[in-house]
Amino acid sequence: MLTGLKGAADQDGYEPDGLVTVDELAKYLEKEGQNKARELGKKKEDKEQIPGIARGVTTHFAITRNPVIAATVAQRLTKLAELTKDGKIDAGLAGEGRGYLTRMPKLKYQQDLRKDYEKLVDGKQTADDFRETRASILAGTRLPEADARAYARKVYDAVDLLAREYVKELDPAEMVTWSIRGLYRRLEEKVPADLKAQLDAAKGKGRGQLQDLLADARLRLGKREDLDENQDIDETLHALMRPPHVDPYTNYIDKKLVAKFDQDTGRDFTGIGVQIRRDVARDALLVATPIKGSPAYKAGLKTDDLILQIKTRKLNAERTRYEGEPVTVSTKGMETDEAVKLILGIPGEPVSVTVQREGVPEPFEVSLRRGRVTVETVLGYKRKTDDSWDYYVDNENKIAYLRLTQFAPASGREMVQAVERLEKEGVRGVVLDLRGNPGGLLTAAIQIVDLFIDDGLIVSIRPRGEPEQSYSGTSRDSHQNFPLVCLVNGGSASGSEIVAAALQDHKRAIVVGERSYGKGSVQNIAPFPQTGAKIKLTTATFWRPSGKNLNKASTSGSENEDWGVRPDTGYEVKMAPKERLELAIKLRDLEVIPNRAAKPKEVKDQFQDKQLDTALNYLREQLRAGGNAAGRKAG
Repeated sequence: MLTGLKGAADQDGYEPDGLVTVDELAKYLEKEGQNKARELGKKKEDKEQIPGIARGVTTHFAITRNPVIAATVAQRLTKLAELTKDGKIDAGLAGEGRGYLTRMPKLKYQQDLRKDYEKLVDGKQTADDFRETRASILAGTRLPEADARAYARKVYDAVDLLAREYVKELDPAEMVTWSIRGLYRRLEEKVPADLKAQLDAAKGKGRGQLQDLLADARLRLGKREDLDENQDIDETLHALMRPPHVDPYTNYIDKKLVAKFDQDTGRDFTGIGVQIRRDVARDALLVATPIKGSPAYKAGLKTDDLILQIKTRKLNAERTRYEGEPVTVSTKGMETDEAVKLILGIPGEPVSVTVQREGVPEPFEVSLRRGRVTVETVLGYKRKTDDSWDYYVDNENKIAYLRLTQFAPASGREMVQAVERLEKEGVRGVVLDLRGNPGGLLTAAIQIVDLFIDDGLIVSIRPRGEPEQSYSGTSRDSHQNFPLVCLVNGGSASGSEIVAAALQDHKRAIVVGERSYGKGSVQNIAPFPQTGAKIKLTTATFWRPSGKNLNKASTSGSENEDWGVRPDTGYEVKMAPKERLELAIKLRDLEVIPNRAAKPKEVKDQFQDKQLDTALNYLREQLRAGGNAAGRKAG
């Protein structure tokens, strides 16, 4: 901290500017704190410590001066004042120059202007040469009007989409106003007074006038590197699609995030098939677990392997083909997102990783070919020795445990396969764990409900201004020969709530745990080819079979209102914050494919899952009483 305050943190830009700002110091502490932990730590736990920087919004407030540079800055300001006094430059240029010489600007053209002023005050160019260079720099920032018009049309395409399909009625004029104000705010630019007046008077204007307003706002910002290559549209739509303008589930997913979004929502991708995280202590990437059936799993990569290097050819900008010779990249200092970009790619393309493994004296190279990887979403109670799932949590009573992590395209098929297998084995009771499941595809949720109920209403969808849509189950291939318990908590949302509510309303299962999240809304994913992005927008609300509300946002959020899914009477089992954290760690660890050749890890105190215990006690009582699921026939 002291070293940073004395000037070492003065690093933003092409040279120190003599000031240490809050954000410069925070960035310096994050990096150097980890370096010091690795250098000074005696134990692994010490070396893994990461400094926690208490910070809010980014701020450029100057905390202290860099004494070495501050003296140079003072001399330059004195020289600038002399040039002004001698009439070499006017007061306007002097004011601009003081700003650039005092503090490092962020944009390249502004940094070029700073260099121009430095040459002037350092006597390396005349005032006339300075003015000529300055004019040339500013001329290069002028944006062609055609570019501003194209920007305006593309932004308005998104505005139009929200106006047509968002679950609540939105005014296009208000959306344009929000987007322009938000863009300037994100860029840390002040809205000019005359533009502000136009924004204040935008209500009631038509499409053409609103596009003119967008083009004008864009022209004023000019050409700059932080708005190149559709970044102007990206920043504008990020500003538009955020609370309080829209709900938290309506988002703009820009092109660079689309691949990760598709991977997270689809649960399949092209890569080598490992979950990775940074190993802070050793400054490399750690294999958290290989994914079953993936190229990495088949090639023998193990949990806790340390990836030291990645060797691969580079993808072109469109990520459609590989170019050049393979390049070896060290993972030292590499963030996980950067590593994921290197590892993901086109099926069949080779990639190799250099691995350090505990018990093996030297690092070794593993060669792989990228392939389609599907992440399991239906998990069991523990892994068998062949890494497949053992679903039985109580072998004596034949009670199975099925955990659904999210509703992906393959989730319904996975659940059907698991339940059919259990039925053949004579399962007598099932726990369906939806805790921490954030939702996903509506079709997968409906398919899973239909697997357990006879027939009847599953969920109703209410779009804005359109007739209600109802989805019902069929009695074909229903599995009702065993009692069922559904586990939920505050992390169970959307599709999880559809399933839990339907099973509860049909009296097919009892619900155990804590009240669910209360996300009763439907999102559609619309491609936005104008920038290669996607727009996720809320288009409807969904309602449980009983007709009761699920959406917390539609209420004041108080505990006594109808929203979310409550546990059945007598089966609410609350967890303290520490227990919730321990549960999350336990559930995460269950997904790991263990390295069975490694030295066994020290066993810590076992977490007692009292919500699962309550579910098991209920099922055992049902079996002792000779009962089955109550109300097998849907009403």
